[in-house]
Amino acid sequence: MSQETPNPATAVEQRAGETADYDITGNVILTAMASGFVGTVLMLPVLVGIPELLGLFTTEPITRFAGMGAFFGYEPTLALGAFLFGIGGVVVLPVTFVVGGAFLPPESPKYLRGVSFATLYWVGFVPAFWPPADAFVIASFLVFSLLAHWVYGLSLGYLLELFADIPQHEV
Repeated sequence: MSQETPNPATAVEQRAGETADYDITGNVILTAMASGFVGTVLMLPVLVGIPELLGLFTTEPITRFAGMGAFFGYEPTLALGAFLFGIGGVVVLPVTFVVGGAFLPPESPKYLRGVSFATLYWVGFVPAFWPPADAFVIASFLVFSLLAHWVYGLSLGYLLELFADIPQHEV
C-alpha cells in the first residue's frame, strides 16, 4: 500500500494540535457582517469626512445611487442612498468576501485579501458614485475613494481573520 503525498499547492498549514475547519458557519457570517460594519464606519472619515473638510463632497451621487430603490417603488433620496450603501458594506460585501476571499491574493497574510477584495469592488464603486465635477474633484474622488476602500478591506479582512478565520476552500 502506497502512501499519498499531499499536494503542496493545496495543503493547509496547521499548528500542532489544531484542526482545520474552514466551513462557512453562522459565526463566520456574523463575524464578517460585524467586521463589515466596523470597516464601513472606519472608511467614512476618508470617503466623506476629508472631502467634506476640503469642500469636495457632494451628495448627488449618493442620491443617484438610490435610484435602484425605484425597482421597489421608493423615491431616490439621500437617506435611501446612505441606507443602501450601508447594507452593501455590512451585509452584501462581507458575505461575498466570505465566499470569494479564499481565492484572492496574497497567500499570506490572509487578512490582506480584504484589500484585494475592496480594490475589486472599488472598480464598480467609481462609476456608481462618479461626481459631476472638474478634474481636481474627480482626481480627489478617485484617491479618497480608493484609500477608503483599502481601509474597509483591511479592517474586514483583519477582523474576520482575527475572530473567525477567512474560509479557505479547496478547488
